[in-house]
Amino acid sequence: MTEEPVANLLTFDTEEWYHANYDGLDPAALRGRGSNFPAQADALLALCAAAGAKATFFVLGAVAEDHPGVVRAIAAAGHEIASHGYGHALAYRQTPAEFTADVAKAKTILEDVTGAAVRGYRAPSWSIVAANYHYLAALEELGFVYDASIFPVRTFLYGIPDAPTSIHHPVVDGRTLALWEVPTSVVSLVGRNFGYSGGFYFRFFPGLFIEYAIKRANRRGEPAVVYLHPRELDPGERRLALPAKEAFIHYHGLGGTKAKLAALLDKFRFTSVIDHLKTLDPTIGK
Repeated sequence: MTEEPVANLLTFDTEEWYHANYDGLDPAALRGRGSNFPAQADALLALCAAAGAKATFFVLGAVAEDHPGVVRAIAAAGHEIASHGYGHALAYRQTPAEFTADVAKAKTILEDVTGAAVRGYRAPSWSIVAANYHYLAALEELGFVYDASIFPVRTFLYGIPDAPTSIHHPVVDGRTLALWEVPTSVVSLVGRNFGYSGGFYFRFFPGLFIEYAIKRANRRGEPAVVYLHPRELDPGERRLALPAKEAFIHYHGLGGTKAKLAALLDKFRFTSVIDHLKTLDPTIGK
């Protein structure tokens, strides 16, 4: 009997073109200035439908307020709606009370829009780091099943380079949480972890390298976590005025993203985070 291939995890950080966390940028000041977001969401849904793939959409509460019909359409297509916080604030710049209020507010908005429980969370810009790692306990207290905020790399903006790279139950203050942690995929090169499966890394690395890294994870029996933003499939979307380094990180390779994603969807199986976790714990959702 042929062994069933590993189902990888397809995720979209569902936000607008102006949601970013560079110094001096205030996303709230740009809200309401228009975007291609509805068309971008339609394009993602079409790609998923063509490939028979399911995905997790980590949606900002503010986006759900501005585009409730789009969020309901995503859920109606069978995809998971999870939380990306409310307005894309960095979690490590929030006090514990501010973080809890932000996450609770977004969860309520998303559940009101979709009529379904929200069980997953991903912090904006991977902003659960070593200094605020204990915030994971607040997610458990708020009723989340999993977090997907840890990136086992080191960058100027985020990362915990020595974090576990496999799905696990995190330990906070000596206590193992019931919450699952779903870290972002990395590949080890020259003794250092690098991202490869989303965002800038996805746009920077050749498709063949990304396929190699996914196959490498799958041979270990582990799913790769692919993540993208709707704007990354739309080179015609308006752009932020950024310094050269930030502009390169934010916009390099936009023209090839859609075709690269379509090729991966054709070659690999993809499912949502929650559906994968149900294979590890069938009691989820019971």
